[in-house]
Amino acid sequence: MLKPRVILVNHEKRLSVDTTCANLGIKYNMLYISVYQLIKQHIEENTSFGRALVATKKPRAMLVQTQTKDEFGEQEYSAVHFDTPAVIALLQHAIALHRKPSQRFILIEGLCNAQRLAGPEDKLELRLMDELFTVERNIGEV
Repeated sequence: MLKPRVILVNHEKRLSVDTTCANLGIKYNMLYISVYQLIKQHIEENTSFGRALVATKKPRAMLVQTQTKDEFGEQEYSAVHFDTPAVIALLQHAIALHRKPSQRFILIEGLCNAQRLAGPEDKLELRLMDELFTVERNIGEV
């Protein structure tokens, strides 16, 4: 199967991004993955991916500019807290498991959150272009 094209979605707490992306995925036959929900699921279920993620967790301060309830635990399970190769391996596994041959596009939401980091050192360590290049190299063209 050819590498899919990737559409990265910025998660805005003020908007119902999860529902919108899920509906778009259904309507246009795209696989939708919410990264922090996937991370949360694997950590809570104590899978091998979840254990690998917990082993690499480095909590970082994040700026959240909304009063909306964090119902899925984005603050705790954001990809910025975990080792990028471990997150990419989890995404590759989820894509291999759930992607249908007819799905040419994948909506990935909540992956590139480095701009929400509070510390300048963290922002330099996790640069957006590095995340984009990693996605293109390992998953598909953005």
